[in-house]
Amino acid sequence: MSQEIVAEKQGRRESEAKIVKIVEDRAFAIKLEMAKETKARAEEEEHYTRELSDQLAKMQEDLDGEQRTREENAEKLVQKVTEQIGQFHDMIAEEKKAREEAQNAMFRMIEDTNAKVVHEIAQEKKDREETEESLIRLLEDTCGKFEGGSGAQQ
Repeated sequence: MSQEIVAEKQGRRESEAKIVKIVEDRAFAIKLEMAKETKARAEEEEHYTRELSDQLAKMQEDLDGEQRTREENAEKLVQKVTEQIGQFHDMIAEEKKAREEAQNAMFRMIEDTNAKVVHEIAQEKKDREETEESLIRLLEDTCGKFEGGSGAQQ
């Protein structure tokens, strides 16, 4: 019986060794699988991180481009508005100048007309005075002739 127990113990040890070997092989396989999974996840994570970084860099580049475009458009708008304001100032200055020139022309015309009227009045006065003097001389001559003719008749 002792041989049977020894054989039984030997069989059990061999069975336990086989089971331990199977468990160790399975554990090693699982560890290898876990290492592969960990490595694959790390690589995938790195890939996604690179991809996200690239996308973020592209988005930042796009944002920077859009900001530059907005700033350029704003500058162009400011420049255009400034030019239009300058044109309006020029138009207002031209209108003011034209109005002042028209006003000055009207004043000159009024002054010329006034000077002409004053000259005509002076000429009329002179002509009237000359006519009055002529009439007075004519009356004096006529009166002198009447006085001279009536004194001779008496």
